[in-house]
Amino acid sequence: MRNRVFIISAVLGVCFSACKNDKRIDEATKMVVEWTGKEIIFPENTPCYISDKETLQQFCDDNFQKEFKILLYVDSAGCSACRLMLSQWKHIIEEADSLFPGKVGFLPFFQPKNINEIAYLFARDKFKHPVFMDFKNVVNQLNQFPQSQLFQCFLLDSENKVLVIGNPALNPKIWEIYKSQIGGNVKSETGILTTVKVDKTIHSYGTIRKDSTSSADFSITNIGNAPLVILRVSGSCGCIRATWDKQPIAPGHSTSIRVEMTPDETGQFNKTAVVYCNTNESSVMLTVVGTSIE
Repeated sequence: MRNRVFIISAVLGVCFSACKNDKRIDEATKMVVEWTGKEIIFPENTPCYISDKETLQQFCDDNFQKEFKILLYVDSAGCSACRLMLSQWKHIIEEADSLFPGKVGFLPFFQPKNINEIAYLFARDKFKHPVFMDFKNVVNQLNQFPQSQLFQCFLLDSENKVLVIGNPALNPKIWEIYKSQIGGNVKSETGILTTVKVDKTIHSYGTIRKDSTSSADFSITNIGNAPLVILRVSGSCGCIRATWDKQPIAPGHSTSIRVEMTPDETGQFNKTAVVYCNTNESSVMLTVVGTSIE
């Protein structure tokens, strides 16, 4: 009970700081108090897809067995891209996988109004996580979710009971509350800073051909006293792709970040990949340069 009061107080604190009038404060109070501790009912046999292709149902169902689950509900109203916020959710999922490996399942239930538009958005944002296409809006009929997008996302426990209500893609402070609950109400690893050393910050590819892919490896060593967690790597353009170890890196150990460059036009280029991690500087910038020819 004490923990539940703490959660309600924390979420309301975030809502109060964001709300501009008494009516919105009253709405936030009602939603948080009503939904915290409520059990979510999931429909059976909802088709599961990855990038608009039906995938193995067992792979999707495994997310329901996690210790914690994030339920995102998106109906068919309004601008799909604005409501889906796929880029923001990619970062949240990657961070959850890094901080709490195997502990959090992501359960996005979409009611698409145009499946072709959804497929386009998934491809554009390179969103590869499985989603549930609830064409008949059954999950909402079973649970009667709030109408406001702010309150159509939930952190659930292993019994599908609501721990936190609020959309972390819309408010980073809500994501901090999510992480606090998943981590056991202790300071998450993103709040514990460390120090890193990079073997190089600039790599020259020399001359490479347009539309061909070249790669470079950057070594990062954790020289601090806390685990290093790489939350995400953001490229300055769609021609940059980065891969890295999602597991925390212990003090004294190193990890490699591979940056791939696929130039889509000819001429000289100077591109960056920003590594977001729990360091004092909060990010490390890696640069790749070269010349692209036909």
